[in-house]
Amino acid sequence: MTADAHRLPLTMKTVFQDLFLLTYAVRPESLAALLPPCVFPYVRGEDSFISVVVGNMRGMRPGVLPEFLGTHYYQIVYRAVVRLRGRDGVERPGVFFLRSDSNDPVMAYFGNRLTEFRFHYFHTSAIGLFQHANDFLITAQTEDKGGDLVMHLQQQGAAEEAPPAPGFSTVLEEKETLVELFHAFAIDSPKEVLYDLEIERGEWHLVRLKLTDSFCAFFEEAPFTCRDARPLSHLYIRECSYTWKPMTAIKCSEVQSR
Repeated sequence: MTADAHRLPLTMKTVFQDLFLLTYAVRPESLAALLPPCVFPYVRGEDSFISVVVGNMRGMRPGVLPEFLGTHYYQIVYRAVVRLRGRDGVERPGVFFLRSDSNDPVMAYFGNRLTEFRFHYFHTSAIGLFQHANDFLITAQTEDKGGDLVMHLQQQGAAEEAPPAPGFSTVLEEKETLVELFHAFAIDSPKEVLYDLEIERGEWHLVRLKLTDSFCAFFEEAPFTCRDARPLSHLYIRECSYTWKPMTAIKCSEVQSR
């Protein structure tokens, strides 16, 4: 499985001032219904996984610019944990974005037009992130109602000092499965091409969260029901630098399809 030349030699940088990684277990067949045929849900036991990623982004900008010239905004991404399977049998782990919401209309506008971001569509929504002591409240109000969200979470301390999420034997196993994913895939079906956006990040320290109450419209609509999506792993990270490298192209003929 090889990659073609870069579409556009543009590197983007930001700092996640706050980052929430809130993962749900779903039925593999439900997730497969949302993915193109050449992208496979990652399956562990009887589950596949979708993470709601909530970010307070500071200084999003082309990598050559200093942070103070960047854009500050909130973003919510629904990302599926997936695999590409090469014709040679080699698997490439990564994520596939199912939905994105930003509270910055300018960022959404350029995000839907710049080559490096256009691999998924940005909605423009009202997003709130509130903290009081160890409590967090996350809200999103969306025009199409499909991304409406309310979550109340409480900090529980360092993830390494707490038990792993249900179904994982260690926190390291949980991190390797749900967190340590450095490729985001997209597809251009008319061109029969997949795009691979590689990510680099700085050091992060995971904090375990307890989900005390929530509503997530995304998991209330087909192919899901309120019983199909099970809250599983809830993590919080502060002050983590991120770099998005230029996308590379992979021919769909080089990967397997379902």
